[in-house]
Parts: sequence; structure tokens; C-alpha cells
Amino acid sequence: MARYGRTVSLGLVIVFFVFPSMVLSAEYWVGGVPDGWGMFEEDYMNWAASKTFHVGDVLRDYDSKIHDLVVAANSDLYEQCNPTPNLGVYQTGMESLTLPVAGTYYFFCSFHCHPFAMKFYINVT
Repeated sequence: MARYGRTVSLGLVIVFFVFPSMVLSAEYWVGGVPDGWGMFEEDYMNWAASKTFHVGDVLRDYDSKIHDLVVAANSDLYEQCNPTPNLGVYQTGMESLTLPVAGTYYFFCSFHCHPFAMKFYINVT
């Protein structure tokens, strides 16, 4: 029986060190609260800058049917609030996006990017 316990413990240690993003990932609501993406007065850049994002972390989006979450393909499209081409558009309700690789990700609401500056970018390590 003790041998089984050591095997399980060793397996957990291996998982923890080999796949740390699976064990240590964090979940963030866009804007900080479940209904944050729907709040026009939110400063999304300050919210994003206050977080440290890692590979495997999850962004959760609450869609109130008047917003979408576009993942811009590059910084130029992000600056122009241009939704095409993109790396994904989330608009069907409670959704989540796992951050798969390190790099910079650009997000915006295609309906309210210009008038309300509903956009932010994050750096994932």
C-alpha cells in the first residue's frame, strides 16, 4: 500500500513540474468582474496592466448580447479597431479563452471600440 502512495505522489510531482501551466493557471474575467466587459466606464487597459498573464491562464467573457470580444490578428488591426482578419470572435455568451502561447494578445469590442475605447492588450509569459 505504501508503494502505491509513493507512485501517486511521484506522479503528482511530475505533473506539477512538467505541466505547471495546467496546475497553476489563473482565471480572469475581462474587466475584473463577471459583468465587467459590459461596463462602458471600465478602464480596460488599466485592468489588463494590473494583471500578470501566463500561458494556460483563462480569460472569461460575459457577453450581454451588445458586445463581442475580438482577438485582433496584430497591433495595427487593434489600433484601427478592425475586426477582420482576426484570431477569433467570442459573442455567444459565457465564454472562455485559454491563452495557449506566450506573446501579446490584442482584444476589443467591434461594436464599441471607437466610441468607448473598449479594448485592451495583454502580454503573456
